Amino acid sequence: MEMVIKGLQFIASLGPMVMMPIIIFVIGLIFRLKISTLFRSSILVGVGFAGVNMAVGFFISGVSEPIQKMVGFWGLRTDIMDVGWPARAAATWSFPMAAVVILAVLGVNVLMLVIKKTRCVMVDFWSYNHFIFTAALVWYSTHNAILAITGAVLTAVITFKLADWTAPLAESYFGLPGVSFPTSNSVNFAPIAWLMEKIYNKIPGFRDLNANPEHIQKRFGVFGEPLFMGIVLGSLIGILAKESVGNIMIIAMTTASAMILVPKMMQVIMEGLMPFANGIREILNNKFQGNNFTIGIDAALTIANPSVIAVGILMVPTTLIMATVLPGNRLLPLPDIAYMSMWVAAWPVAFHKGNIIRGYITTVICTALMLLVAANMAYIHTQLAIAGGFEIPAGTLISTEDAGTHLLSWVLWKLSLLFKF
Repeated sequence: MEMVIKGLQFIASLGPMVMMPIIIFVIGLIFRLKISTLFRSSILVGVGFAGVNMAVGFFISGVSEPIQKMVGFWGLRTDIMDVGWPARAAATWSFPMAAVVILAVLGVNVLMLVIKKTRCVMVDFWSYNHFIFTAALVWYSTHNAILAITGAVLTAVITFKLADWTAPLAESYFGLPGVSFPTSNSVNFAPIAWLMEKIYNKIPGFRDLNANPEHIQKRFGVFGEPLFMGIVLGSLIGILAKESVGNIMIIAMTTASAMILVPKMMQVIMEGLMPFANGIREILNNKFQGNNFTIGIDAALTIANPSVIAVGILMVPTTLIMATVLPGNRLLPLPDIAYMSMWVAAWPVAFHKGNIIRGYITTVICTALMLLVAANMAYIHTQLAIAGGFEIPAGTLISTEDAGTHLLSWVLWKLSLLFKF
């Protein structure tokens, strides 16, 4: 089993542009899909993910220095070091019981499919690390293997149910029919967004405020397009960082590029993914009639949306301010702030049907929870990293924004402490 874990770690380390084509090709062979279609789908999905990574990476590299300058100008200081999501993921995969968690979750997914308790066929093996993370949190706090595996399984079960619940929205808003997102640290924000949508709809005046991209574009013409929204938002970041006029223009064009290129790359991914997903669904639905299966993939696809990107960009300076003034927070989120801002914004924007104002307010609420959870996890996160082979200076506490997005894992971890002996 150790070889299986190392194999999964190796494939995951290659990144989605290599990992997803491998997974799609292998699963397609198992289901005996047409080789020519399968080969084309695999390559297109890989190319699409590469394009998304390049576009998002280009944006992040363009705003990283201005963000650092904002931190310096505003004198922001905290005592918990944010080491970035790769460190959290690497430490999680090094957890000694990772193999047991993978087998348990895989078995649970198959069982739930057979007894018709989920429609989500989990093919995103990278996202198993989120279930392992729950187990690791519980284990290092209780040293109880049964509680650790139970926590991981409960995380998976709830995640699969949330993926089923949000699948219609994945189709209607993100334009992804037959797809669901069983990525625990993304879809666990969906219930919060759903609740806030209910609340907003009861507020007179506010409930009638239409701020989706289509309405903005209709009202402001060409100046309401995502392209010009990117120019405005990028310029705002440059101004807040006190950049020169030339640098502000560069940041503005970088942001506008992300607003246009990321959704374009999403179209490439869909061109490759849909023949594969439809082929798998057709076979499964014929064999298990009445189930209407969905293919569970990484929620990274949810950020390839103009409204999500716009709200994410607005959240960059907002998150820095919140990190300083939010009572109870001790984490300064720098390494992943640009990407995680879009990640957290995805479900709020989707439930609010692209309404940027509603999406922004709900994302602020979700970000506050993320920061508090990340800070609260610092001690156990540091233990996990040390156990995973990372060298942490004595007296230093680490955490990540990514850890803070694991709201479900945090809840189950806290509940496990009630059964600690």
